[in-house]
Amino acid sequence: MSIISFKILAALSILFLTIIAGLWPLRLAKRYTHLLHFGDAFASGVFLSAALLHLLPESEEGFRHVLGAINYPAAQLICVITFIVLLLMERGVLIYGHAHQPNGTLTTPFLLTLVLTVHSFVEGAAIGISASFAGAFVIYLAIIAHKGSESFALSANLHRYNISLPNITRIILIFSLMTPLGVFAASITKYLLQTNSGAMLEATFNAVATGTFLYLGTAHIIEGAKSFEHIGELLSLIIGITLMALVAIWV
Repeated sequence: MSIISFKILAALSILFLTIIAGLWPLRLAKRYTHLLHFGDAFASGVFLSAALLHLLPESEEGFRHVLGAINYPAAQLICVITFIVLLLMERGVLIYGHAHQPNGTLTTPFLLTLVLTVHSFVEGAAIGISASFAGAFVIYLAIIAHKGSESFALSANLHRYNISLPNITRIILIFSLMTPLGVFAASITKYLLQTNSGAMLEATFNAVATGTFLYLGTAHIIEGAKSFEHIGELLSLIIGITLMALVAIWV
């Protein structure tokens, strides 16, 4: 299978999984909660390893090629900025929600949708920008492992704020398109821009993806006191890290 064919299949499978998990949240919550937790932990391990072992080194190499004699840690700076921006966005949504929830505002769930949409697009673009089948496949595994719980969380929050079912359906459908759009947009950009500007864009995006993956990878670890109460979650995290470390031998 060519890498282009794989990216197309990956985008379609993520699309269908996101729709199913988002439109059937109650069934997933009752029957597969433990699997979602294990999937989150596995995805965290892969996200962390992919960020530090794959995306960040590629970004550093790209900036060295573009900047030449200018020795500046541009990749690390962009990574840190991305991490802080995502942190501020999500903390802002939570703070705003706690302050305005008694008033029944509808702003908070849509802010949450915006944050998750940004995450999803960058995740898909990380597959699209990947030049190797192995790298794209491991990132795909990480996305698949956590996409169900992410879509479920979005749908559950929309229900909690009494959003109508037709509107929830529309939001989930739009949200489900973001990762496939990221795959195709990054793939097209990568193959069209074969100049220094294209190399700069690829290096910059890899740095942004690194910050995003680091944030996603740490989210499951630090959120809530119940994280990793089950040994299976810790093992899932270790398996995710180990898998990406092994892939780094060949990528």
